[in-house]
Amino acid sequence: MQGLRRLLVVGIMRAWMKLALQNSDTIPRPTGPPQAHSPGTNSDRVLILGGGTAAGWGVTSHDLALPGSLARALSTRTGRGTDVTLVADPFGFLEGLPNLLIGQDLSQINAVVVFIGVNDAVNLTTERAWERNMGLLLRALERETSDGTYMYVMDIQPIRTIPAFDSLLGSIANAHARRLTARTERVCRGIPRTVYLPLTKNTILLSGLVSGRYRNSSDYRLWGEFLAREMADRLDLAQDHLGPNKARSLPITAPREVEAGDEPRVREARFDPVLALARQSFGTESAAFLLRDHSGLRVVASAGPTDDNPAGSDSLSATVVIQPGALVVGDTQKDERFRSNSYVTGAPFVRFFAGFPIESPSGERIGILCVFDPEPRIRADIDIVLLRQLALMIQDELHAIRL
Repeated sequence: MQGLRRLLVVGIMRAWMKLALQNSDTIPRPTGPPQAHSPGTNSDRVLILGGGTAAGWGVTSHDLALPGSLARALSTRTGRGTDVTLVADPFGFLEGLPNLLIGQDLSQINAVVVFIGVNDAVNLTTERAWERNMGLLLRALERETSDGTYMYVMDIQPIRTIPAFDSLLGSIANAHARRLTARTERVCRGIPRTVYLPLTKNTILLSGLVSGRYRNSSDYRLWGEFLAREMADRLDLAQDHLGPNKARSLPITAPREVEAGDEPRVREARFDPVLALARQSFGTESAAFLLRDHSGLRVVASAGPTDDNPAGSDSLSATVVIQPGALVVGDTQKDERFRSNSYVTGAPFVRFFAGFPIESPSGERIGILCVFDPEPRIRADIDIVLLRQLALMIQDELHAIRL
């Protein structure tokens, strides 16, 4: 009889969940790429995984939601850049989280933050299944990440603080969430590099979980600051143990004096080490650093075959300068913006291109770092974070020269 009663209650809870979420498409949610960046060198890479708070309901951009809030809070504490990637399913369950990680390169991630449990609590996922699936997830993350990477598992938020679930049945789900939380804490204690973060000891976060409304940007800022406090010291320790092959250890040659009579198109050898690293890291035939002047963009330094003037107003390089982030074109011949351009149809026959803007101290985009090749690439395989770090190295050197 007890098993039959449970089946009945589970059926009621699942039907209630579908009813409660039938108007979910009217709730503000972030759009655009699920990423956020806070500027700086030696960037820490953070993965936010799961649902709940991670999904960002209540605001319309990831910059206002948890990714942006955490990136800014971490950079404030560490003095480094922060890159946050979000892999989320607001309607997902713990059992399905490993599927979200398919195709993700976890070897370069410095920290993973897991938000999961609201849907499992509402659907009354059994405690045994929850504990088993939590162990499988955390052990998979432990295997796929580096030795200095920590996993932070957040407590399940009180169910009735979610407007859609604020009812008597929400109280049943909330009681079940507490039982799942006890299992979570037990699993975390048994897996190295895993930190369980309970909500019960944080009155500031709990005060922001107000029934009747979804979160706003101020709430996400508090969550970002809370996580940054927990994560910063461990990230600092991991940075202290960076190997000698990391990009931050690359020496940049001292700037040479530019003679008054030098031609404006002279190549600057001081940037050669970064360009050589970019070319090697991305396995491309060429890499180049271009700056904007009165006549457009000019090649300041390069590695490999490079056109002296690849910077027409409709060029890939010019496109990078007018946008705030990276431009990656896996195959120019399949991109209608560039397929007919002379540098695609003729020398240097660019098929793959990736570029990142370089800014002046005032924030104006004044140039780019780019890598390109006559062979096409799969866009998803390109490490944009590494490209950004290399661009920042050139940017820092350029700022030092102008001081």
